[in-house]
Amino acid sequence: MEAETARTIPVMADTKNEKLAGWIRDELRRDARVSEHSIDVSVTDGMVTLQGAVQSFRRKLAAQEIASSYEGCRGVVNELQVRSPGQLSDTEIAGHVRAMLDAHADITKAAITVTVKAGEVTLAGNIGNHAEHTLAVDLVMSVRGVRSVLDVMVVDLQQQIDDQTLSRRIEAELDRTRGLHGANIKVAANGGTAVLSGRLAQLWQKEMAEVVACRFPLRAVRNDIVVVGKDGIGIPEL
Repeated sequence: MEAETARTIPVMADTKNEKLAGWIRDELRRDARVSEHSIDVSVTDGMVTLQGAVQSFRRKLAAQEIASSYEGCRGVVNELQVRSPGQLSDTEIAGHVRAMLDAHADITKAAITVTVKAGEVTLAGNIGNHAEHTLAVDLVMSVRGVRSVLDVMVVDLQQQIDDQTLSRRIEAELDRTRGLHGANIKVAANGGTAVLSGRLAQLWQKEMAEVVACRFPLRAVRNDIVVVGKDGIGIPEL
């Protein structure tokens, strides 16, 4: 009986591996980010290996993300190669990366340096905040010909200090405004955008808070203040 049990364990394990590999293959075919690529999937003891070629570093990461999302996946060995149709020179890739960054007004481009060696992009310099940092790396990953991204950018601490100072200034002005004194409205400024939060009794107070915030040097104001009414119950906005 014990011998029969011992013989069935590898068979069960193989079946699990094959099922997992099949599920991942099916999802890779369905996902628009990688569906046009031929990706080989193999699984051994829950460890998934991806092999083949994709057109960008972002697609390589997308395939890994898909594989790792399945229950039963113990890890992913990502051996996918980034190969863009038509070989691009490092100079051309650097140009495409710079153009991609320049196209986005939300990124402080002037302080970012771009270097490329054999398709591997290095981003260095200062950047305004963590949101810009994440966006810049994500954009570069999608550029044709980029094989990998080395991120050595540093978030500009002075910008963070400026954001905190601006947040405190807006909060102080709100507290000085008639009808808003003591309302404890919170302000979070980040890279030219301010988010207002808190709870107020009247809709006009919410609108007034936004008017006050818009007096400051901001690109945008997001008003997340909740109008609760005098009894503290949320009032739906029309």
